Amino acid sequence: MTPGSVPWVVRSLRDWAASVRQGMALVTYRSNPARERVLRDLTSEFQAKGWKTERLECGGCSAEDFVRRIAGSESDALFVLDADRLLFGENAERSPFWVNFHRETLAGYPGVQIWWMRPNAAIRFGQQLPDLGRFFLFREDLKEEEEAQPGPSPALQIASAESSLGDPDKARDLLQRALRAAGGNSDPTRVWLELGIPAINEFLRSDEVNEALEAFRQLTGLVGAPEEALKRASGPGATGDLGAAFLTLWRLYREVGRGEDALAAAEDAVRIYRELEPARDDTLRSGLGAALADLAIELSVLGRREEAGERAEEAVRVYRELAQHHADAFLPDLAMSLNNQAIMLSGLGRREEALAPAEESVRIRRQLTQQRPDAFLPDLAVSVINLADRLSAVGRYEEALEQAEESVRIHRLLARQRAGAFLPGLAASLISLANMLSALGRREEALAPADEAVRIYRQLAQQRPGAFLRDLAMSLSNLAAALSALGRREEALAPADEAVRVDRQLVQQRPEAFLPDLAASLNNLAAVLSDLGRREEALAPSEEAVRIRRQLAQQQPDAFLPDLARSLAVHGRALLEERPAEAMEPLAEAIRLLTPFFSRLPQAHAPLMQGLCSVYLQAAQSANLAPDNALLGPVAAIFEKLGSPLDRE
Repeated sequence: MTPGSVPWVVRSLRDWAASVRQGMALVTYRSNPARERVLRDLTSEFQAKGWKTERLECGGCSAEDFVRRIAGSESDALFVLDADRLLFGENAERSPFWVNFHRETLAGYPGVQIWWMRPNAAIRFGQQLPDLGRFFLFREDLKEEEEAQPGPSPALQIASAESSLGDPDKARDLLQRALRAAGGNSDPTRVWLELGIPAINEFLRSDEVNEALEAFRQLTGLVGAPEEALKRASGPGATGDLGAAFLTLWRLYREVGRGEDALAAAEDAVRIYRELEPARDDTLRSGLGAALADLAIELSVLGRREEAGERAEEAVRVYRELAQHHADAFLPDLAMSLNNQAIMLSGLGRREEALAPAEESVRIRRQLTQQRPDAFLPDLAVSVINLADRLSAVGRYEEALEQAEESVRIHRLLARQRAGAFLPGLAASLISLANMLSALGRREEALAPADEAVRIYRQLAQQRPGAFLRDLAMSLSNLAAALSALGRREEALAPADEAVRVDRQLVQQRPEAFLPDLAASLNNLAAVLSDLGRREEALAPSEEAVRIRRQLAQQQPDAFLPDLARSLAVHGRALLEERPAEAMEPLAEAIRLLTPFFSRLPQAHAPLMQGLCSVYLQAAQSANLAPDNALLGPVAAIFEKLGSPLDRE
């Protein structure tokens, strides 16, 4: 059950009401349909207990009538709707004062009352009516539905200035002190910076995400949004604590799926650390490195790859300089930043460049693991899977297979100890293993890890769809490809089709982040349909994949031109049987696009190029047309050097 979802809010309010029988709750909501679903289900829950319920819709009431109607209600559960219109609407000059003055009367209501407000109104409520706000002992935040966020790849790692586990009791103590300090004429900046942010950070380091979120909600309701308070602390006199505070907010927003807020917090952290002249202080430089690494991740998952690569490169420079002087303290951070840089370089199509930082990250982490295996084995597993993927990208499949097998072994060991923390990494390493086995022609062996990865990601996506739907779709496409390669094409169709459905759902929410995934799943579905002989049905998904990848390749050619060639190949295959002459055009374009990449990395692109040329020649023969020798000549020369001449017959 996802925090903030309709079932979550219904259950939370039901359990709270049953435990207190008399009290005040505040729920923030973003859309009327979501609110109505909660009200409907909660009313049913209460009435099943024999409670009398009532809805008070008083947006147009006077303040006096509002107070009188609450005080006179005889229901066990009262839903107070549109209070924000009464308090902050056009005719609300004296309403906040009147309602706040009668707070004891409102709090004396003998049953449960649940007030509903929009998020901005709830913030104003906490700021302008703090005396009344203290009577609200339970708060909940209703979301329309969980937004699927492009989470970091399992091989991307979040920077953290603190590696030790947090203390939840310390976090709760800090929170209580913050709530007490939030009353009266307190300074919101001091409340957030000295108590609120440290409490949230302690909760997050304790893996108590829900408590961190609840602390955030309570304090926001009492003293306003933290960003505004923290920005007032910028400028002369600011310290590294301010940058660290923004990094804590970044992690909280990322954990709960608030992508735009997460990006803004990471940008603010980088800005603060730059303003603090980090060159004069190693602690500040370390903070800048962490902020740059986290900002790079945020930009990467939002599809802003060039910017992400620049920030990742700068983070490596910062940590390399620190590690030269303080190796024991900063080698782990250098390894983390190198690992992330390798992934981002690969995402930019710079496959050869990505290999060196991936190898260096593994070397450092092997050294650290020999010294402290309990502390660094999980990090080594992450770097090993990344190195496997980077080796595969340049066609070194045998070496990649060794790394993938090691990553699976480590992740299995870790997942047996802490499944919640390491199952995602195990699933990712299983996908890499399946891909390496398939690339080496060991297709029967590839099926088991591909199938296991789907099972794990399906379980994870049921628990946290916003975090793992993307991975589920990827694993489904991977399984479909493995089944199709074994000739089990009917079985391959279902996972291929499901992957497209999931990716379409994700694209509706964040097209800039998920369009590459949709193109990949469409391409895979088209290939499966073609293999089944359903070539007319394959045309629509193959054409859509080509359109998307053409658009992406215009923006980032090095990253997406090989993918466009792959989609053109699938489209050409779909046309081959009925329209061979027409099929030659996309196939020829694919060969032209892929040739520069094939020339640079022949081993990596040889399987795709071999298939392209074979289908192109088959299309030419079926259409009784001569193949373009000028097109095929450079390709044939490269195959000659590889010792596998291109058969042009």
